[in-house]
Amino acid sequence: MATRRLVLGFRSRLLIAMLTIVVITVASIAGLLLLNLFEAEKTRARQQLNVAGGVALEVLARRNELLAARLQVAVEDFGFRSAIASGDQPTITSALVNQIRRAGADVALLSDNQGRLVANLHGLENGTVTPFPELLEAARGQRQAADIRSWNGKAYQLIVVPVQGAGLRAWLTAGFLLDDSFAKAISDLTGTEVVVKRQQDDLISILASSFEGGQFDAGFLDTFGTGEGERMVETQQYFSRVLPISDGPEDAIQLLLLSSRSNALQSYFQLAWEIGLLVLVVLVVAGILVLATARAFGRPVLELANFASAIGSGRRAEPPRIRTTGELRVLRDALSHMILRIREREHRLEHNALHDELTGLNNRKAVDNALGAALSDNRPCWVLALSLAKFKAINDTLGFSFGDQVIIATGLRLRGKLDPRHPIGRTGGNEFTALVPDQGPEALEELILQLKEQVEDATVIQDTPINLKVHIAALRIPDQAQTPDQVRRRINLTLERAREAENQAAIYQPGGDEHHLRELRLIQDLQPAMLADEMYMNYQPKVCFESAEFHQVEALIRWKHGELGFIGPDEFILLAERSGQVHLLTEFILHRIARDARQWHQEGLDIGVAINLSALDLTNRALPSMILNAFESWECPRDRITFEVTESAVMSDPALAVQTLEKLRALGFRLSVDDFGTGYSSLAQLRSLPVHELKIDKSFVLKLDTEPQDQLIVQSTIDMAHRLGLSVVAEGIENEASWRLLQHWGCNLAQGFFLARPLPAAGLLEWQRAFRQRTSELQHHQHHATGEAES
Repeated sequence: MATRRLVLGFRSRLLIAMLTIVVITVASIAGLLLLNLFEAEKTRARQQLNVAGGVALEVLARRNELLAARLQVAVEDFGFRSAIASGDQPTITSALVNQIRRAGADVALLSDNQGRLVANLHGLENGTVTPFPELLEAARGQRQAADIRSWNGKAYQLIVVPVQGAGLRAWLTAGFLLDDSFAKAISDLTGTEVVVKRQQDDLISILASSFEGGQFDAGFLDTFGTGEGERMVETQQYFSRVLPISDGPEDAIQLLLLSSRSNALQSYFQLAWEIGLLVLVVLVVAGILVLATARAFGRPVLELANFASAIGSGRRAEPPRIRTTGELRVLRDALSHMILRIREREHRLEHNALHDELTGLNNRKAVDNALGAALSDNRPCWVLALSLAKFKAINDTLGFSFGDQVIIATGLRLRGKLDPRHPIGRTGGNEFTALVPDQGPEALEELILQLKEQVEDATVIQDTPINLKVHIAALRIPDQAQTPDQVRRRINLTLERAREAENQAAIYQPGGDEHHLRELRLIQDLQPAMLADEMYMNYQPKVCFESAEFHQVEALIRWKHGELGFIGPDEFILLAERSGQVHLLTEFILHRIARDARQWHQEGLDIGVAINLSALDLTNRALPSMILNAFESWECPRDRITFEVTESAVMSDPALAVQTLEKLRALGFRLSVDDFGTGYSSLAQLRSLPVHELKIDKSFVLKLDTEPQDQLIVQSTIDMAHRLGLSVVAEGIENEASWRLLQHWGCNLAQGFFLARPLPAAGLLEWQRAFRQRTSELQHHQHHATGEAES
């Protein structure tokens, strides 16, 4: 099922747009503010960690100085040095305990100059190497060394000082334990959590921390990485910084300073909540203001939209009352003026749609409307059609502007003669149509005469006197035509009769359009007739005068209509040309002749064929290829095929016709001028045509034996053609006397009913057998014919 698309009105879109702008603006400001606050809190956390790092380093430094001062007092004590010098182990240990207790140290080791333990308070075996040899080595070069080292899983802040006396050289190593209390003290001073950790390669161990209980998951430290220096690391719970306090040869002691993220951002979250609440209040207030603004602005816009919609649909509507000034009032005034202009334009369009632009009379559409109304009401009236004679010649000679003035003047004269209540209009370039009330024949003839006199009265247009002629046709409805199409067709046919009438006027006679309907029927049935074999070819033999032998046939198209019977070629060929089907008909004829020729060649007939071409065939540039395609299986020389063209066909487009004929001649076909002697420029055209023969028109041959003038014309034509190198064909031979005359004058080929009527292809062989019996007779009487011709 199709989903309905939600369509928002102008006010809704305006409201959404304004709210969107407000939300984006407020959200952007709040977002930037919160982002800056967040960065500020992060900066504050970073500063706190930096301060904590500084405090931690300062505490370590002060403890180092304190321990160094106390140890300096111890090593300078005479009793301590005397105990060491005595070499007595209990005495040395007792003195070491006293000194370390006074110094407040957590670790004490006494070693000789070679680094072997002399005494210690931690249960180490004396005589073994000190646990901090690298620190002792550093003290030898600097007289004193201090560092932080991990030992037995704890971190110690150690100092190594020398114990010197007469014949005495020893080293005292003492230090403070960096335990949970130390981490807690730093945490209390800095407000951060402190973890003392040892990192050896990838192994991290916790030595002390300020967390409650002093224990937590050591894997927790992996989330802080190994970064050092000023770089702060963020995790989900803490801001952190790693502060290195010792860099031993195998491990490193570091302080991990942790600032609780929740504590650090507590003020930020409070501010964020307050800002969010403020944003919500602003959005609510802005929404109320936007809604009020949209309603205040949208209502007049909606009223204007409804006003415009009413204008568009053609409804009458009053302009809305706009209290505000500015663009909306301007828009309302523009719409109000637009109504007036639209009404004026609609009136003008309606007038132009039904009136002729040039004359101001009704146009064809208006006349058709009036005609349709009369037919629908079954109201009897006369339809008059008037056509100016030779109007094209007026345009060509005097110009189109003059012709327009002629049309205007004619329209004014007709309008002035007819009652204003009677429709009259210009329905064509030079045609007018009027509907007049029903009246008797005498009154109608009188009206036609008055209209002719009115239009044909001499007038002067653009200082040029002119006499017009008009053809008038009349038809009565509804008894002589029941539909507009019938009216137009029959009035046009009647107008054609009027052009041929003596008084140039005609009234429709029933049955006058039967010929037109017949033509339409034939045009529609032309192509189906080719497919249904209603069309076929007949062939009229041509005989050689010299040998009296069968030489050639002329192909003649025939059509036997299934309902209308035999249709003459002159009729349907002309219709084929008018309907644009002549090329299709020519192609059908060519293929049918080629098929029949194959048949008679297989039967042993060695004859050629003559084919007629129309004027439109000669202007068809594809004609040569069409002929070659049809006769591709022709087994005889191409000069056995002759194409006959009339002089009038060549004259329709002489340049293109001659070009087509030259192509056919170059392909080897013979060309003949058909109906020679009937054209209006026979001799002039004959010199330029690439033809091989002349075919004398039968009008000169039918009565050749009794008409001396025809004899003179035919004999002269034959002599002229032979002198031009052309052969001659005579058609229309009706008797032996004409045969003898033409034979004596040297005519080449004969055609006519004296020899044979047109035959189907299947009857040619039988006719040839019968004609051979006459061959000797036609040959043996040559001398007799010569004597008659001379007498």
